[in-house]
Amino acid sequence: MTRWKRQGFFSRKKALQYQKNSLLLSSRRKAEQIAEEHGFSSSSERAVERTEQEQSDSDIPEPDSGDINVSLNDIPNSRYDVSWREGRQVVELGVLADGLAGCAKCCIPLHLTHTVDILHCGLGAFLRVMCQNTTCKHKNIVPTGKRHGRIWDANTKLAAGMIHTGIGPAQVNGLLTALNIPPVSTRTLQARQNETGLAVESVAEESMQECLEEEIQETVKNEGNEDLTVSVDAGWQKRGHCSMIGAQTGKVLDCEVRIKSCRICEHAKREKNQPKDHNCRQNWQGSSKSMEQDMVISMVKKKLEKGINISTVICDEDTTTMSRLRQNVSHSITKMSDKNHIKKNFTSTLYSLKTKHKSLTTRVIRYFLKCFNYLLAQNKENPSGIEQGLDALGKHPFGNHSSCDKTWCAHVDDPTKKYSSLPYGKPLQDEKLQEEVMSICSRLKQNSSNLSRLGSTQGNESFNKSVSLKAPKNHHFSGSGSLNYRLAASVAEKNSGQKYLVEVNKKIGLSPGKHTKKLCYLRESQSRKRRAIARTREAKRRRIELKAKKCQGTATREIREGPTYESGIDLCTEKPDYIQIPPPSFKPELETVPICDQTLVFFDLETTGLARTSHITQLAAVHGNETFSTYVMPDIPITPSASDITGLEVRNGILYHHGKKVNTLSISVALDSFFSFLEKFSNVILVGHNIKTFDCPVLLEALESCRMIPKLTETVKGFLDTRILFKTVHPNLHSYSQQSLAKTLLNMSYNAHDALDDVLMLQSLVNKVEFSEIDHNCSTFSCQYACDIFNYQKLIHKNLPSLQCLIDQNVISLGMAKKIAGSGLDFSCLNLACKRNQDGIYALFTEKSLNCKFVRVTNSKRILDSVNEFFMSLNES
Repeated sequence: MTRWKRQGFFSRKKALQYQKNSLLLSSRRKAEQIAEEHGFSSSSERAVERTEQEQSDSDIPEPDSGDINVSLNDIPNSRYDVSWREGRQVVELGVLADGLAGCAKCCIPLHLTHTVDILHCGLGAFLRVMCQNTTCKHKNIVPTGKRHGRIWDANTKLAAGMIHTGIGPAQVNGLLTALNIPPVSTRTLQARQNETGLAVESVAEESMQECLEEEIQETVKNEGNEDLTVSVDAGWQKRGHCSMIGAQTGKVLDCEVRIKSCRICEHAKREKNQPKDHNCRQNWQGSSKSMEQDMVISMVKKKLEKGINISTVICDEDTTTMSRLRQNVSHSITKMSDKNHIKKNFTSTLYSLKTKHKSLTTRVIRYFLKCFNYLLAQNKENPSGIEQGLDALGKHPFGNHSSCDKTWCAHVDDPTKKYSSLPYGKPLQDEKLQEEVMSICSRLKQNSSNLSRLGSTQGNESFNKSVSLKAPKNHHFSGSGSLNYRLAASVAEKNSGQKYLVEVNKKIGLSPGKHTKKLCYLRESQSRKRRAIARTREAKRRRIELKAKKCQGTATREIREGPTYESGIDLCTEKPDYIQIPPPSFKPELETVPICDQTLVFFDLETTGLARTSHITQLAAVHGNETFSTYVMPDIPITPSASDITGLEVRNGILYHHGKKVNTLSISVALDSFFSFLEKFSNVILVGHNIKTFDCPVLLEALESCRMIPKLTETVKGFLDTRILFKTVHPNLHSYSQQSLAKTLLNMSYNAHDALDDVLMLQSLVNKVEFSEIDHNCSTFSCQYACDIFNYQKLIHKNLPSLQCLIDQNVISLGMAKKIAGSGLDFSCLNLACKRNQDGIYALFTEKSLNCKFVRVTNSKRILDSVNEFFMSLNES
């Protein structure tokens, strides 16, 4: 019999393989433990290794074959990263699910947790997933997304999104790494940008051809011929582009770009080498100023070569484009000026005169511009009407109506009629200004035929803004084809909307994308709604109102602040005007408080007099059976009338009540004792008779002197004035004094003008007379309102004396003077505003509150005229 050998269930070969696999698993567990304990250092080292190598978008790793002899961590310069659990990945769930459906060799389902390592290819990645079948152990290559050929779809769509949103590789990787997604190499992004950019250019070219055919059809329909009218305008960055937009459709018919440098060519020149074969986009050697006319000439020539006639070109007055176009292309091409540039030039000319003429304020310039807009709008295709309107523009604002027409000027029949838009309703009196305006109008009259037939390059300006969003000026995209791609994307978006992205994906051979389509169509729907709303009369009127509000707000703030920013202002030898006019203060709005579940504490004061600045001589309060009363030694004399009423008088520094000496406290100690009494209760409402106009101001004056107002707001919720309450409930009584109410309603008399007796009687009155909760609430006001109205009254008391001269000369009434004083203005503020700007008084008085409910003082033209005339005559003298 042969000897039995102790080999177990495995052959020697299988035992050796089992030993190798055990070593591998042991090394993996050790690596995972190190990664968990030192995650930051280990992951950062591997990240550096990855960035040092080329991250190719198209590399497809080959699966390992044969037995595993060494640990993956021992492989030098491996592009695989075992820390696959760290960070976030962009994964297509369907593709990943299909890849994990089964092992490539044994077809047993795979598990994501058995992933060995990962290879990043931009946003895509390959996972190496170990099959757990002990007889297989095959490492499967599982992609995380779709590919077209050797290119990942996610990378191509990332490049399309980069072009669409106007960002570059640095911004893309900044966003990805902020989300803890591995960055994409610049080489990969540039390669995918070139792939996507060619598709974008193709889609843009097709859209321009479709729009050209649509423009021809609309021109034939509306004009009866195929002679196109187009608008042209250039945009300037470190490079230049120019667009041609159809007047009928408002869509881009052609577009060109001029680039003065190429990054690859310049690098080769620096290295003194021949540049490598590349798609060079450099096409201009001249100056930047001559780019626009060259691009326009090129676009018009191309259209003529295709048999399309361009009869009229709308452009601005800033270049010699038209003269060169007629010289190099055709003398029959006519020009239409851009109305926005005409208006802008007219306004700029007036602003240049502002420093010479004090009467030419911003408000007057807006009036001139409004008149200029009217004469352009009313005299289309009427050069003689333009000339007559310009004559009137130089005379009408100055009170001369010899060139005015009755259809629009009411002053022809009524010369005394006030101007609705000029300051204070009066014509301008500056003769030198009139000469300047007449000179401007005479120059414009020489181009009356052009002014009667104006076009618009607003579509081009809108397109230039779109290009600036996709190719910002602070980024240099013109060193490669990137600028051309972004310009093409702007063209496609202008003509087709954001759904051009779907067409670009189809052009490349990718799926349009469910979410891409959904957002594109949503943006298109929103854009159509915005355009429809913007065309309505209400929206246009609202834009005008908002612009006027913004201009008025800016002018008012500049008047209040004085000179703050001006070229060379700090070098001026004269003393700068640094005085600031206070911001507006408005009378507080009444704020009531509910009395439900509140504690009513009745209080009363006796004072040195009837003035709101009087000192307290007695303070008393009561709630139920608990009472508080104390006498206070005043710091000012008690008036004889007050002493007769209250029976309180001070002799030799001692307070007497009806001849009897009483114990007194200082005001601060008395108020502390008062708050100690109030703190016994919660949710306190202080109740008093006629407290809104007298007791509250006196109490707050005392609290402010002792710096105790914050303690009041913490302890007291609000106040209730019983005088207002009884007036609401019993409106027909002949007197509402507390004594009269006690006699009328309770048929009782008491020792009036003793604070303690007063509060006890007031408590009896309120408890024995029925009131509804609504009556109570109408008579209350919050503690914050009491403080605000107290500060408002203090502001009036401070500023009113300086306005007395205006009251004495009947410029304003006492009530209006109090309103001016309460708004924070005194005489010096009004005088300073008038000196800074002729419309200063108007701007200050009509300044609106934040909620636009109130103006600072008044909108009354009569009062505005009266105050302005006073200060104008004062400064002239």
